[in-house]
Amino acid sequence: MKPKLFMVLFDKMLQKNVFSWTVMIVGSIENGFFYNGFKYFREMLDYGMLPDGFAYSAALRLCVALVSLELGKMVHAQIVVRGFSSNVIINTSLLNMYAKLGNVEDSSLVFNSMSERNAVSWNAIISGLTANGLHLEAFNRFIEMKNKGFSQDVYTLVGVMKAVRSLGDIGKGKVIHSCVSELDMDSNVVVGTALIDMYAECGALCEAKTVFDSNFSNCGVNMPWNAMISGYTRCRCSQEALQLYVNMCKKNVRSDIYTYCSLFDAIAESKCSKFLMEVHAAVLKSEYDNISLSVQNAIADAYAKCGSLEGVRKIFDRMEQRDIVSWTTLVTAYSQGSQWEAAIAVFSQMREEGFAVNQYTLASTLVACASLCYLEYGRQLHGLQYKTGLQNESYIESALVDMYGKCGSITEAEKVFGCISNADAVSWTAMISGYAQHGSVFCALELFKKMEQLGIKPTAVTLLSILFACSHGGLVKEGLHFFWSMGKRYNLVPEMQHYACVVDLLGRVGLLIEAFEFIRKMPVEPDEMVWQSLLSACRIHRDSELGEIAAKKILSVCPQYSAAYVLLSNTYMETGNFREGIDLRNVMKKQGVKKEPGFSWITINGKAHKFYASDQEHPEKKSIYLMLEELRVDMKALGYKPDFRSVLTSGD
Repeated sequence: MKPKLFMVLFDKMLQKNVFSWTVMIVGSIENGFFYNGFKYFREMLDYGMLPDGFAYSAALRLCVALVSLELGKMVHAQIVVRGFSSNVIINTSLLNMYAKLGNVEDSSLVFNSMSERNAVSWNAIISGLTANGLHLEAFNRFIEMKNKGFSQDVYTLVGVMKAVRSLGDIGKGKVIHSCVSELDMDSNVVVGTALIDMYAECGALCEAKTVFDSNFSNCGVNMPWNAMISGYTRCRCSQEALQLYVNMCKKNVRSDIYTYCSLFDAIAESKCSKFLMEVHAAVLKSEYDNISLSVQNAIADAYAKCGSLEGVRKIFDRMEQRDIVSWTTLVTAYSQGSQWEAAIAVFSQMREEGFAVNQYTLASTLVACASLCYLEYGRQLHGLQYKTGLQNESYIESALVDMYGKCGSITEAEKVFGCISNADAVSWTAMISGYAQHGSVFCALELFKKMEQLGIKPTAVTLLSILFACSHGGLVKEGLHFFWSMGKRYNLVPEMQHYACVVDLLGRVGLLIEAFEFIRKMPVEPDEMVWQSLLSACRIHRDSELGEIAAKKILSVCPQYSAAYVLLSNTYMETGNFREGIDLRNVMKKQGVKKEPGFSWITINGKAHKFYASDQEHPEKKSIYLMLEELRVDMKALGYKPDFRSVLTSGD
């Protein structure tokens, strides 16, 4: 029956009783007409009709729906006056009302005052405590309930498992599991799903898998499958999550939104592009992407993590609706994919369309500003941070320190860093990196020392910044000390960038043999970045023999790596071996290896102007070349003599 017709029939009733009024209140709740429901409750009282327990329970449901603690207390007062305070059903509704409105203290008072309790009352208090973050208290109530001989049901077990899940306590989880087994509910789909989810959140994947394998590996309902896939994904066991999905498909278990959201997170973690396209095709076939924005966002994020900016853009452009997650995914994808101008353009479009920024969107855009040296735009974002009330977000504060440091304003970076109340390792690292990039080596080392004194554990990135500072400051002894301390003192495993930085550290001061020996003794196979650090040092110190070894190592892995050809060629030229330098450039041409052109840029009025050598594409090229000629004449007049050692003939 339609709600309006229902109301008309009620209004035409000549005689109304408590039952008819209660029906109208409950009907209003179920159809979402909460204010109408409370109006009926009030009219019921005005007509002198005294509510019964069911009417009061319905009225308390209305208070929750209206999010009105004040109305709830008024109804509570009537319940006490009318002598219903010992009614177990009403008391359960009362404690439930208080808990759902965030007043867990009064909820507990009602429960403690109950002379009679049933399983529903215990379930309500356990659920209420869990919902309000009092997870240990919820678990203790469960133990109390069990000890007092009350029977537990599905709602009891699921409620307490949510509490244990949040506590992350495997021991308490096993206590609940034993209760499940005692009640012979191991194979119950709802309980089993909650068990798997609880164990996975506690980091006990073996226990979660045991529950799944023992009871649900042949289950035709997708809930346990979803919980296990989600568990694998949360614990970064992406390959296991993908394999379980394959098994799920083989068993003809239907996937849903929850399956796909977890699965695409696993794909993003594993960066498996082929699997991504296969699952995306399955989603298109099932049409889930047309009904769920969350699935579309997960797909877009997976394409971003797999490095396909084109894929992210296509998903984004096809979205009929977008939320802040959609925009953030695209901005972050462009920023992390070094498409910084595109990231800023999307951010601007997002704001034009009326979307409010969040800390992740703002931080990703600040990264783009830092990479492009857009100082003025970065300052505008800094102002936007305050306008949007995000000034205490450490994620943004760290990005601001990094942006100011990379844009050359170390003073502003220091100001932002000084205002951070509880700076984490990321913030400290950003400031140390800023000092290192500005050549303030001792400031970087002093800040690192202070960071350690405060008990903040440095990350691998922190140590990389320190090594960079030592390298550029010529502090070989200190740099090597920090490198060898990574494992012993900081429990960090050196990555390829750390090895490359040490090679650069040694190479800059001319310790080429030591650098070569360091590479030779590396516990992992050096990549082209490590060998390029040595090759660059060979060019600076004119060691063509060692340079040849480094270049051959690079080209054996990356035959089209232009930097190796150019650096070795320049090394030959600087040592006077012009013939070999020219021959190498000719080999480079014959093999179709193209050097990526270098460029510089400046930002004027928010627009970046790029300048390439011999550039003929810039719209103001005439004015630019006239200015360059004026500068050349002035430099010559001042006695400047260019260094032509690395310059080949015009035919090159």
